[in-house]
Amino acid sequence: MNLTENYRLTSLKRIKKIPTGLDALVLRLSGKIKERSSIRRKMLRTARRIDRMSQELTALKESEIRKRLSVIREKFKRPVEEDVLADAFALVQESVSRILGYRPYVEQIAGALALYNGYIAEMSTGEGKTVTAAMCGIVRGWSGRPCHVITANDYLASRDAQIMGKLYNFCGVSVGAVTGAMKPPERRAGYAADVTYSTAKEVLADFLRDRIAMGKSQNFSKRILDSFTLQQKAVSDKLVQRGLYTAIVDEADNVLIDEAVTPLIISREKENKGFNRTCEIAFELSKKLVCDVDYKVDIKLRTVRFLVDMDERLEEIQDELAEQSGGDGGFCRASFLKDLVRQALIAKELFVLGRQYVIEEGKIIIVDESTGRKMPMRSWNGGLHQMIELKEGLELSGLKETEARMSFQRFFRLYKHFSGMTGTGKEASNEFWMIYGTPVLCIPNHRKNRRKIYRLKTYSTKEKKRKAIVNEVVRVHKLGRPILIGTKDIDESETFGQMLSKIGLHCRIINAVRSDDEANIIAEAGKAGAITVATNMAGRGTDIKIPPGVRKIGGLHVIATECNMSSRIDRQLFGRSARQGDPGSASHYASFEDEVLRRNLPNALMSLFRHAGPLASLAVKWAQHRAGRKSYQSRVSVQRTDTWLEESLGFSGGDV
Repeated sequence: MNLTENYRLTSLKRIKKIPTGLDALVLRLSGKIKERSSIRRKMLRTARRIDRMSQELTALKESEIRKRLSVIREKFKRPVEEDVLADAFALVQESVSRILGYRPYVEQIAGALALYNGYIAEMSTGEGKTVTAAMCGIVRGWSGRPCHVITANDYLASRDAQIMGKLYNFCGVSVGAVTGAMKPPERRAGYAADVTYSTAKEVLADFLRDRIAMGKSQNFSKRILDSFTLQQKAVSDKLVQRGLYTAIVDEADNVLIDEAVTPLIISREKENKGFNRTCEIAFELSKKLVCDVDYKVDIKLRTVRFLVDMDERLEEIQDELAEQSGGDGGFCRASFLKDLVRQALIAKELFVLGRQYVIEEGKIIIVDESTGRKMPMRSWNGGLHQMIELKEGLELSGLKETEARMSFQRFFRLYKHFSGMTGTGKEASNEFWMIYGTPVLCIPNHRKNRRKIYRLKTYSTKEKKRKAIVNEVVRVHKLGRPILIGTKDIDESETFGQMLSKIGLHCRIINAVRSDDEANIIAEAGKAGAITVATNMAGRGTDIKIPPGVRKIGGLHVIATECNMSSRIDRQLFGRSARQGDPGSASHYASFEDEVLRRNLPNALMSLFRHAGPLASLAVKWAQHRAGRKSYQSRVSVQRTDTWLEESLGFSGGDV
């Protein structure tokens, strides 16, 4: 199938709506059936059989293994039976042993089978998910159709493609990577490989840009059949992808849930001095308003509500404002100005430098609050981005015009074969099934988990909580154990760094503004006496290895300084310790000044539980539950907006 035709069929694919009511209940029940334990037992039996078959190949010469790989590769050009699939994975397992120097465990084979069969495989941190994804990627790559392995960030995409490159080549599969800094020719080369490592943001952005490049050419070629070949070639030269067929998503909870709250929008900047001047006027007007007199801030909902009649105020000076903005009265309508003033107040009251954004080279860079990572290609809409630029005294960016948009939920449902891996899938199993149609299968650990998680400790104020955490760091550090301190935002990581420095303890910090040496810092975080402070990014995808001496004294100790909006994110941080049967421990703290409680508990309950001792932990769990429900509803809303756009505007369907 040629490039243009592949894209046309992909973009015209109809996606089922997310069901509601009784239909949703029926769908949930069918999902539970697919996640039943008997399926896991069957997959593990198959994996053990494959392991035995693979051990019989150890005596063969490398030339014979290559020959068998070449023969079986041709069989995957069409659908295969279970016996052929078992033979394939046995050969791949033996290939891993010869190229990488270690034999994948039965549990890793079971994980690869789960991926091949369209599951989200829950595998604990340190269980070898990178090799598991590569094993499935090889078998899928033999089909000749594009296989995309989606990772959490550019570093992991390029690293995994490089580390697994020799294995892929040995098995007759080409591998490439696509990262944010690449130009179109480099991207085209990356997607031309059988297996491509990239991020969700890059793959979706390239998909949308390709559809923009195709424009109306699909319809044009249908109408003028005589010029079809010429038209098709002209379009194909502009495309970078080969279409969508297989997706294997690493860190699936992070990619498909945490970062899928907002759609990805491709826009172009339009110079409009009238809009920029209006933003400046609205920002100046916002300075004259007084909190709790002219407006009220709702921290829980992160909104601003006017207490005075802003429409009346703005209508009185509308003509004067239009003159100030260069005569463009459209941008100075009372309703438009009111929205901009509200955005200015939101920027002032609810957005904090070092938490929601950082400044680099005079530009606002958004920070993902769930991971602490920078998102340099994204911007806020509705004038909010411009208001934050004015707040920080930066040059204003122009008005942006949307060219294409799509939610991650909708995008990943376009793939014919879709699967993923995560260390924390159980909590989100319902969402994975309801939105993506993908059940979760829990793969057991290769070795027994020896992690000890201590009871949640709650405090009335942040200051008391911080002092307690520092005291714990001092106590554990005296034992010689390495410590990883996880914080929710940049400010908090810097605060703990300063507190530890004052008492003479050296620590290394990782956050959105100190991410250059992230992988090396995390890799060394398991050494005796090491203290590492990191935002929630915490080096996901990089092993924290501990030496034998550290194992003897208890392994890595993880401290969560604040409960996140989801207990699943807390569990991700705990998973940094006690990997592959190593000893380790984790403790977590919360205060009633933490954001998750302030935003999700009524004030009356905050007062009731603040000094309730052990019962205070119930307040934290309830706050996390409410936060999770809000986030889920937000993601469903994004998906419904996509569906509405497709049905009413034809925007998300075949034509861009």
